[in-house]
Amino acid sequence: MRRKFSPIEIAIGILIAIGLIVSLRVLFIPILVLGAIFLLYKFPPSRWKKPSIPRGTVKGKTKNAKFRVINGTKDSDKDDLPKYH
Repeated sequence: MRRKFSPIEIAIGILIAIGLIVSLRVLFIPILVLGAIFLLYKFPPSRWKKPSIPRGTVKGKTKNAKFRVINGTKDSDKDDLPKYH
């Protein structure tokens, strides 16, 4: 069942709408700037670029290096403490 609005309710609704329009007109630029910042945050410009398809990226075989120990010339005294501890 549909409810019909009385003339007083319609007048109050129109006054509320006028008040919102006037208040939003004052805040239009800040709302626009904040909206732009929010959109840039959600959809950054780096997403705007089309994804590029990698072409011919063939990885060659890498040679595994063998682990080698290089003998130093330091004396092997067990009594010496390490320099940095």
